[in-house]
Amino acid sequence: MSPKGEYDYKLEDTETAVKTWVEQKVSERKVLLKTDQTLNNRIYNDIAEEDELYTYKRNKARELMQLQADAFFKHQKNAL
Repeated sequence: MSPKGEYDYKLEDTETAVKTWVEQKVSERKVLLKTDQTLNNRIYNDIAEEDELYTYKRNKARELMQLQADAFFKHQKNAL
């Protein structure tokens, strides 16, 4: 077997450069995912505790129930 030559060192440098770049990208994606999950959890927890959103959704649910009641009444009235 012959000793390592210039080509061998250049090939090793290229291979380790690609490997390092890929490892860095994978690591960055993992950090980004963890950060995004943490932010989303904080945001949705904050939103869940907002009285304004609760009131808005309650009012929309009330409107929907009223529309359903009105539709039922009209249907029953027409059936007579």
